[in-house]
Amino acid sequence: MSAVRAGSSARLLGKGRVRASNFSMSVTPPVVIPDVRAGEVSQLAVIDLGSNTARLAIFEATGEGGLRTLYEVKDVPRLGKGVREDLSLSPAAMERGLATLTRFSRHLTVMGNPPTIAVATSAVRDAPNGQAFVERIARRTGILMRVISGEEEARLGYLGVASAWEMDRDLIADLGGGSIQLASTREGQLERSTSLPLGALRLTQEFLDHDPPKRRELEAAQEYVQDRLTATPLPRSSEKLRVFGVGGTIRCLARVAMELREYPVQRVHGYRLNRRDLEVLEGILFEMSASQRREVPGISAARADVIVAGLIVVDGLLRRTGKDELLVTGHGIREGAAVERLAIPVPASQEVLAFRSVTAAARAMGFSLIHGEQVRRLALTLFDRLQPRYGWTEADRLVLSVAAWMHDVGAVIDPWHHPQHSAYLIRNLANLSLTDRDAVLASLVAYLHEGDEMPEGWAKTWRAILTPDDLQVARQLGTMVYFAETLEGARINVSLPRGSQRLRLEPHRNVGATVPPRAVERLRKPIERVFELELVAPDE
Repeated sequence: MSAVRAGSSARLLGKGRVRASNFSMSVTPPVVIPDVRAGEVSQLAVIDLGSNTARLAIFEATGEGGLRTLYEVKDVPRLGKGVREDLSLSPAAMERGLATLTRFSRHLTVMGNPPTIAVATSAVRDAPNGQAFVERIARRTGILMRVISGEEEARLGYLGVASAWEMDRDLIADLGGGSIQLASTREGQLERSTSLPLGALRLTQEFLDHDPPKRRELEAAQEYVQDRLTATPLPRSSEKLRVFGVGGTIRCLARVAMELREYPVQRVHGYRLNRRDLEVLEGILFEMSASQRREVPGISAARADVIVAGLIVVDGLLRRTGKDELLVTGHGIREGAAVERLAIPVPASQEVLAFRSVTAAARAMGFSLIHGEQVRRLALTLFDRLQPRYGWTEADRLVLSVAAWMHDVGAVIDPWHHPQHSAYLIRNLANLSLTDRDAVLASLVAYLHEGDEMPEGWAKTWRAILTPDDLQVARQLGTMVYFAETLEGARINVSLPRGSQRLRLEPHRNVGATVPPRAVERLRKPIERVFELELVAPDE
């Protein structure tokens, strides 16, 4: 087993590389959809051994740079629990860690022994007996664990976040059990990183002695967090600065906030955790015992006793940065390790990242992107002609692209009712590189892509995420996808002279190009109803 774990990662070099030439980012030329072949898929397992939890994830990467999770399992060995004064791991903690990694080794065997990367973070790197523990892991399980520095942990977190979000001027906060990694970016590139001993488990053990914690304990923890963050150089607060939140504790806080708000979307990836959420959570969780917190929807038994400390750190970080919210992301150190080993280029534009997400979904659900790309191409032609009149944003353009690519994905479930299923799948795709607003908007566009009217009740259903203006945009973009699918295969140009109310279709200059009359008739009423334009065929 040791030889398999030790040598398998080398086989990935040279496989699964992304060809940058596959992506065209200008307005007119389309993104080129390469053939998806089985030989272009690579698999990689990543083990992340933290101070509180341990996770094993097996990823599949397509040749286009799409990355999806095939399999994931976690355990809570709590290596950081009961550490000695010199931060040495306790014998009990090491036995728990060994038991976890033995189970992970069995999982890897069942999954076919994919190439594996294994990293250990705060608890092991801070422990004087950490290296001896790593050697015991190798002897018992065959897993070659690499202890990474705080700076390297922050860098892998950056790579993971950059595989899902277009980077610019950002701060990435990866909150673990033993430490928090802070990575700042400038123009998308990693600029500075640091590691602070502000992990949720560590703070709980150092400050919160009672259950529920005393007010003086909470205040002492808050003061300590604020002092450490104040002494740490961070990016200057500005409107452009975004804060990304990574890690299980932050995702747990987001889940609780979503439950309390009866949020209409369940995926935490893309949720904006704001100061108001934190104030509500503080008012509830600070007064509860750990056993009471376990009963709160969204809080697992493994997080119940450390969630308060995590809440203090997140609140302190937003206060320090002067920001009102952080964007929760499901991508972190494990995805970062996969991105690095599989040579997936980051940073990248949001359109490229969304395309990668869609290609991974196509691989998982077995639908073709060829049709979706043809529809997207024509839909964007109409978008670009009408954009000066309606003022749609680049985010709306991205929404249209994703909806066009995936408008028929629901057919893998039920071809006769596929728009509803397409909407559900887009909205709940775990790692789709869109904010909640954009993911929901794309799902509604797909729902409307057959020219149907907007259902009653949508304004109420989505009011926590979408404005009335957003719903109107969904109606408009849905009509564009309907327009493009109806005319798919027709070589046409679309023109709208300034000040005119006549949207003219013209056949392409190629000999034999025509505009199908029946398709034009199907489109007249939707174009008039949604855009207040008259659709004009070539000979009219």
